[in-house]
Amino acid sequence: MQDKNELITILKHFDLEEIDSKLYIGLLQVGPLSVGNIASKLEIERGKAYRSLEKLRSIGLITTTLTNPIICNPVEPQEALTNIINRKENEFVTMQKIASKLVTDLKDITRKQLTNNTPTVSIIQGRHNIYSRIGKILQESVGTIYIITTEKDLLRMYHTAIPEKIKICKDGGGQIRIITDSDSSNTLAIIAKLGASEIRVGKLPSKSRMIVEDQKRVIMSGGFSETMDMNDDNDSVLDSNSIEMTNNMYSLCEHLWKRSKAVMPMKKIAKQLSR
Repeated sequence: MQDKNELITILKHFDLEEIDSKLYIGLLQVGPLSVGNIASKLEIERGKAYRSLEKLRSIGLITTTLTNPIICNPVEPQEALTNIINRKENEFVTMQKIASKLVTDLKDITRKQLTNNTPTVSIIQGRHNIYSRIGKILQESVGTIYIITTEKDLLRMYHTAIPEKIKICKDGGGQIRIITDSDSSNTLAIIAKLGASEIRVGKLPSKSRMIVEDQKRVIMSGGFSETMDMNDDNDSVLDSNSIEMTNNMYSLCEHLWKRSKAVMPMKKIAKQLSR
């Protein structure tokens, strides 16, 4: 059974603030209540509870009666989360349909600039943005990419679009090599589902991440939180196309690759777990 705080963290993926999650979970636990009662029971200011419950009703997580006082009923979790997913899918379809015209309109107002081959360096903030950039590199690559990071970081990646991007890279002739610090068969079995060309276990330089494409790009960060919170905006990486920096990091990755040990075949791991 998941800890309540862990549930609140996971529900952030569905655009729920902490107070929204507390109210929805509270209603699931105790059943239908009036706004005043649920606010009192959870020790939430009534005004904030009203605003949050209105949000929950608008996105399909609760229903309310026409009685006085108004009674809030939690929607069954499967239906509730499906409501949010359907809304996000509709938003995605809308963005796709208007994107091509918007690109044309924005190009029309863009000032022409001379081609600049100067290496660039940027800071990417927030986990969703970081994983999105990693996915873009994977999707566009046909070479060898090293992903060197902690087991927790790889487990988070599994819950993003990165497995699909790895498949696209491999289908285009690319290779994905993962080095991590895990020695757990359970964890490695999940990491294997990312679909990398090969996984090795070794000592990492630090609790950090490096994603390096030979002669192309490097993404790297210092230490970061090992929580599974995908909405951690404190997580940040440096992203650069500097050939000098990329080559140095790629050489380090090759050195770490040689010193790490190959993971036993995933079929063997699965067999051990089934015992």
